[in-house]
Amino acid sequence: MRIRQFAERAALSAALSLSLLGLGTTAAAADTSSPLPISSYRDIAVDAAHQQVFLSDPFGDSVLVADYTGQVVKQISGADGAWGFALSSDSRTLYVALRDAGAIAAIDTVTLQETARYDTGTGAGAYAGPTSLALAGGRIWFGYSLDTWRGALGSLDLSGAQPVVTRDQGLDTFRGSPRLAATPQDPNTLVAAESDGNAAAVAVYDVSTGQADTQAQRVDPGPDGCQSLQDVALTPDGRQVVLACAAAHYHQVLRTADLADDGIQTTSWSPTAVAIAPDGTTAAGVYGPSWADVQLFAQGDSTAYTAWDFPAPSEYADTTLVPGGLAWAPDGSRIFAVTETSGSSSLTLQVLNHPQVATTVTVQAPASSPRNQKLTLTGKLVAPVGFGAGTTVDIWRLDDPMAGEGTLIGSATVAADGTFHYTDQPKAKGSVQYTVQYYGDARHGYAYGSVTVDITSD
Repeated sequence: MRIRQFAERAALSAALSLSLLGLGTTAAAADTSSPLPISSYRDIAVDAAHQQVFLSDPFGDSVLVADYTGQVVKQISGADGAWGFALSSDSRTLYVALRDAGAIAAIDTVTLQETARYDTGTGAGAYAGPTSLALAGGRIWFGYSLDTWRGALGSLDLSGAQPVVTRDQGLDTFRGSPRLAATPQDPNTLVAAESDGNAAAVAVYDVSTGQADTQAQRVDPGPDGCQSLQDVALTPDGRQVVLACAAAHYHQVLRTADLADDGIQTTSWSPTAVAIAPDGTTAAGVYGPSWADVQLFAQGDSTAYTAWDFPAPSEYADTTLVPGGLAWAPDGSRIFAVTETSGSSSLTLQVLNHPQVATTVTVQAPASSPRNQKLTLTGKLVAPVGFGAGTTVDIWRLDDPMAGEGTLIGSATVAADGTFHYTDQPKAKGSVQYTVQYYGDARHGYAYGSVTVDITSD
């Protein structure tokens, strides 16, 4: 039978032992590393349609554009206090929170030109202008500060003939401008979190009506509290919130429905960033001058299955991840990380190609079955990373062992848990071999499995 003999990728090059983290592997260095012409950073967004990466430069009043290899394409000037980003669902428009202008700018992702600017009515500057953005409920939501000690939510509605701004929502919850998180799969849920350094406040809102209706709220969440919140992310299914709190020894996982504790992701001291891929894989970043900087967790797992370390340029300097400095390519093929080197004001964009993980296929069938009768094959794909919608396996049947080559008889759809089934009705009597082939993708290696059925008389 024709079985594709794809070799698995070589093991990741060793850079730092992860024995202290409980991982039976080694950390790899970045695949590419490109210096950036900026010295400030607050947010990152990835445009898959045009394979672009956007980085905010708030103190340089610009938006930096790089390609998927990390090379700078353009620096868009005039973005006063560019802080947070939100990318439209069609990837045609990048929305930028302009803290120092008290506005939200729209940038065309093809021409890389600003096409519109919307006044948020909040005032401008450190204690007024918008900082974080998220798309939810058909609106652009923004976090901003009412004054030195109070933060709030606002929204920008562009669905009508004229833009409509609504402010002063989520009051009495935040002590400063909150960070926002949302997911397209649960479009009416908005998560906001903020920390004054001592304790974080987290809230979940239903924004389907255009108002931020509180569904859950919690102060200082997690088993040991959340001091100095650095980043927040929402899982693609909207069921969990993941926090990176600098004073913790792990990334904290909360249940979105009520913000109750829902597990941890064991990293190390001083979490700084979190980003979640469409399949639920979490990239968890820490301040790691002497250990792995970025670790990957399959959804629901508390132990990482691979990691990267950013090597120091010299024995006198360290390269570390900046707060909020992680983002996935939407296809899950790579991770973009922003780092800084001690003693230097420059930043670097690291591109981490996600290695394929080992994948196995198990297949079961009846030991025997009458010919011309239906029989069902069942099986499962198993890997530390989940399988996306539309994943399929091919089914081959070998009726004559002497032929040495089988026939492709169909394909089966793989469920979210990796299971699949296929029904066949063999006509030939004798020993029949079924082989299931999975050809892999950017995240998973090639795998196959076989089972033999004795086809008897009618």
